[in-house]
Amino acid sequence: MPYANFSQRARALFIDSIWWTVILLFIPLGPSTGDLLSRPDSLGLTVAFWLLVGQCVPILITGVMWALWGTSPGKRAVRIQIVDADSGKPITPRQALLRTFGYLLTFAMCGAGFLWIPFNRRAQALHDRIANTVVVNAATVTDVPAKTVRTTPVARSEL
Repeated sequence: MPYANFSQRARALFIDSIWWTVILLFIPLGPSTGDLLSRPDSLGLTVAFWLLVGQCVPILITGVMWALWGTSPGKRAVRIQIVDADSGKPITPRQALLRTFGYLLTFAMCGAGFLWIPFNRRAQALHDRIANTVVVNAATVTDVPAKTVRTTPVARSEL
């Protein structure tokens, strides 16, 4: 199974970061500068709110994308996908949840969990090891997509 390398995964993370930045530009993340100058005590709440909305919510929603599609917008653009490390099949919701918590842990460690990728034969980061997942080139995924287009007409006997 050809595993996605560090460069592919870094590009996917960069694309995801741009995607989330554009979305978050339209969400007000706290008081205005004038409010901060007149009420300096609101700075702590602003930082906490920014951490929650600006950091945790995107990671949690990305976890939902992993559970549903095994990919994110960035991974899709780079043509890589998350699969079960043992079977190569799509990940389960439980694996997506474990991977999401591992991702939060990786970011809490200033991204140190990503440093495992170049030194692991299956190119797994910390969150992959926690969830028993690997990231592979999407062309190598063996399962047929959920929705396929039928090219032949349906015979009456098949209805």
